[in-house]
Amino acid sequence: MMVSKITEVTIFESPDGGRTVYARKPGQHPSERTLHKEDPKLIKERQELEDQRRWVEIHNARRDNPALDKLCEQVELLYELGKKEE
Repeated sequence: MMVSKITEVTIFESPDGGRTVYARKPGQHPSERTLHKEDPKLIKERQELEDQRRWVEIHNARRDNPALDKLCEQVELLYELGKKEE
């Protein structure tokens, strides 16, 4: 029997229950896999964490930057005023 068509196989893997799906060819090391699909909620969660990390950096940088320190004081004031209105 002769096979006229060879089907290429792709392995799909998800380390987090389907939120992120990676694809790789048989024989490829898992580190060589490519991103196939990512849950939009996971993308948003990562962005929120990145935003939080940046605010921590800004807060730490204000110690050495008087202009940044002044702006942070103003942001803190607006934040506190907004909390009292709720």
